[in-house]
Amino acid sequence: MGRQEPSPTAAIQGHWPVAFPKALPDNSNMPSISNKQRAVTQRLPSATTELDGLPVEVLIEILSNLDFDSLIEMTHVNKRFKRLFETNWAAVLIPILKQDFSPAEYFFRVFDVCAPNIVMAFNKFHDGDVRFDGQLVCSRSPEVVKSTRSGRRHDSHGARCDDDDQEVTDRWLTNLSSKDGLAVVLKACRAVKQWEREFQRLRFVRHPEHSRILHAHERERLRQSLYLWWRFARYFHSSCHFEGTEDVHRFWLRRPDSPDVRCNYLRQFSTTQLHELWDMWETIRAAVSREVCPSTVAVREESGNSLSRAEAARVGWGDPVENDHILATIMKLCPEDILHILVYRHQYATKASLVQFVRLRNPFIEDSIEMFSESIQIVLRERERMLLDELGTDALAPGSYFPSSSGFPKRYGGIIDHRKAATERLRDTYSKDAGKGFHLFHLPRQYYICVAVPAGRLVASS
Repeated sequence: MGRQEPSPTAAIQGHWPVAFPKALPDNSNMPSISNKQRAVTQRLPSATTELDGLPVEVLIEILSNLDFDSLIEMTHVNKRFKRLFETNWAAVLIPILKQDFSPAEYFFRVFDVCAPNIVMAFNKFHDGDVRFDGQLVCSRSPEVVKSTRSGRRHDSHGARCDDDDQEVTDRWLTNLSSKDGLAVVLKACRAVKQWEREFQRLRFVRHPEHSRILHAHERERLRQSLYLWWRFARYFHSSCHFEGTEDVHRFWLRRPDSPDVRCNYLRQFSTTQLHELWDMWETIRAAVSREVCPSTVAVREESGNSLSRAEAARVGWGDPVENDHILATIMKLCPEDILHILVYRHQYATKASLVQFVRLRNPFIEDSIEMFSESIQIVLRERERMLLDELGTDALAPGSYFPSSSGFPKRYGGIIDHRKAATERLRDTYSKDAGKGFHLFHLPRQYYICVAVPAGRLVASS
């Protein structure tokens, strides 16, 4: 009996050493059964194992080059990545914030909580240092640097006060560190991303046939406006940030050159930024009025006047006058809280439950109504008057200035691109006048009219 050649089947079953027959059929180019089996059973290097085994420095570099959504997903699927991110969150997150949340400078300023504690002479608004886990992400204003070097500061009335150098430095520093700081930043990032998704629905609500996804540059305008509003809300709509001062409870009325600190905050931005900010504000304010706290009259109109006044009052939030007052109170909430009540309004079965949520989010909310609307209109009118003084009657010519009615509820203007290219080019023309208006304060304070900010309300009388 001749020598028996090993068969592929026998080799697979382990009865013969794995060997290839010398004579192959004509289809020798096809992989043999043993080759297929070895390809299936051979243990390939695990991609996860290889990535997990990389040095910490390399992993930090990889994580910092992801987009925000991918970073969050990576921390959800791998415990080591999550621990690494939580330990080195500033090094990982700062490059992502600069890429996905531009303009990053304004995003970082959202967390600057020191400026209201020290208001410079004549309510001129300045910035402090902001650090993420010890890393400096934005610096204080030059005037603040000069003040801290001299060891002096100004109180809210322009008086100079002696302070220890370290105390002054600490008062102008906001440092988000440890895991708590990371939670605050991530919460803000998620709110910004959700605002990008919700805003396009709210912006085109009057023109659903023109609904579309915002372009990249329009999303950047929206983010910038959100950051400016967010900072305003933190400083001027929460009394705790002005503890020890009366600035939040009074308003200087010598318009349009009011020395009010709220107006000074807005004067540091260009006319283009203010128009975009106003468009965003009007869009969101209309959404809250429509979806969260409509007036009794609006409820009856929506029902085709089929409801009686008593029936509409169970849903509505007072007559138009009372409703404006309630709306001006609710709009004092921070952007993340406004977003919550817009998205999850259905979870609050009664008006009382919604009022309870609002009071929990801002215990001082009924101290006063929002002053954002008044402040931004003062500054915009001031810019128009300054343009008229500079150009004369030429300022009234078509195409010389942004149309005051641009933006919501139209389907163009503001955050959204303008319909005409000539109007769109005005964005560049009026993007260079940031800071105009600070020089107007040439009179002592006693020459300006000061009134108390009206108290807020959340419950209608009927």
